[in-house]
Amino acid sequence: MSKRIYIPVAILVVAMGLWGWLWQSSAKQVRAEITKWIEEERGAGRTADYSSFTIGGFPYRLQVEFTDVHLGDPAAGWSWHVDKLTGNVLPYRLNHAVLTATGDQRLEFLRLDRREVVTGRATDMRASIVLNTSGDLERFGLESHDTDFDREIFFTHGALERNEHITVETFQVDSRRIREGDGLPSQGRHHAIMIQMANMIWENHPYEGLGPDISFLESRILLAGIPGTGLGSLSSDFLQTWNGNDGVFYLDEAAIRWGEIDLAVNGVLELDDLARPEGELTILVGGHSRAIDALVAGGALEPQYADLAKTVLDVVAAIGGDPEGRIRAPIRLENGSVYLGPAELMELEPLY
Repeated sequence: MSKRIYIPVAILVVAMGLWGWLWQSSAKQVRAEITKWIEEERGAGRTADYSSFTIGGFPYRLQVEFTDVHLGDPAAGWSWHVDKLTGNVLPYRLNHAVLTATGDQRLEFLRLDRREVVTGRATDMRASIVLNTSGDLERFGLESHDTDFDREIFFTHGALERNEHITVETFQVDSRRIREGDGLPSQGRHHAIMIQMANMIWENHPYEGLGPDISFLESRILLAGIPGTGLGSLSSDFLQTWNGNDGVFYLDEAAIRWGEIDLAVNGVLELDDLARPEGELTILVGGHSRAIDALVAGGALEPQYADLAKTVLDVVAAIGGDPEGRIRAPIRLENGSVYLGPAELMELEPLY
C-alpha cells in the first residue's frame, strides 16, 4: 500500500481518536456538573429526584436521559414531575442544551390563596437553553404542540373549587438577555420575552359568556431588574428584590382574540412603595361590553364598577369614531387603584 493511502488513513484514525477523547471528556464534565447541581438543589431543601440517569449518544452528541423526574421547591410552593426528560448537547458546545419532555406531566404550585394542579401531556414539547461563561441564562426558548391538560384549582383548606380542561395547538416562549437600553435599572438582569399561542380551547373557565375558543395570544415583554436568583416562582422574596432593584415591566404589546373580543394592551408597570402595581397602559378593545361582563363573572372586576366602566367606554368609543366600534383608552394604576380615564374601576392589593 502506498504512502498516499497510509497518510489519510492515519489522519482519520487520529481524528477519530481525538473525537472519542473529546466526547468522553465532555461526558464526564456534563455528569459532574449535573451531579453537582442536583446536590446543591437538595442541599438547599429543594427537590431534584429521578429513577434513572444515563449519558449516551456517541459519536454525534451527548444525550442525557432522566426518567421519572421530580423537581420542586417546597418553600416556594411548586413541584413538577415528568415521565422522561432528555437533553442533547454537542461535545464542543456544552453551554447550549436542547431538552425534550415526553410522557405525562404534573405541575403543582401555589397562587395567591389557591393551590393549582396541572396534569397532561404534549405531543411535542422541547426547550432550548443557552448559558454564558458564568453560567447565567442568556437565552431560553420553549415550544409545545398539541398540549392537552386538566387544571384543578383548590381552596387552601383543600376543597376543589373548579376543574378546567385546556387544549392548545401551539405554544411558544422565547427569552433573551438584554444588556443595554434606555431607562434600564442598574441592578439585576434584563430579559426580552415573547409569548405566542394559537388555537386554545379553555373549557369550564370562570369568565362566563366569552366561550371556550381563544384564537391567538401574543405578547412582547421586557422584564428589567430581575434578581440574580432568576425568575424563580415569582415569590414574595423575588418580588421584593425585584422592587428593590427598581424593576420595571415593559409591555410592548399584548394581544388576544377570545371569541368576539379583541384586546390589545401596551404600557409600563412597576411596584410602588407598598408593593402595589403602578403605571400607565393603553388598551384597544373590540367588544368591550362583553369583556366587562366576563371580568365581573370571573371575579376580576367588582359588579358595582361594571356599569360605570361600560358607560365610560361607550363614550370613548363614540368619540373615537372607530368604524368597528373599537375603543382606545388610557388605563392608570396609581395609589392602589385602577382608573379608566377619570373613573376609578377597582382597588389593588399589595403583591407581597
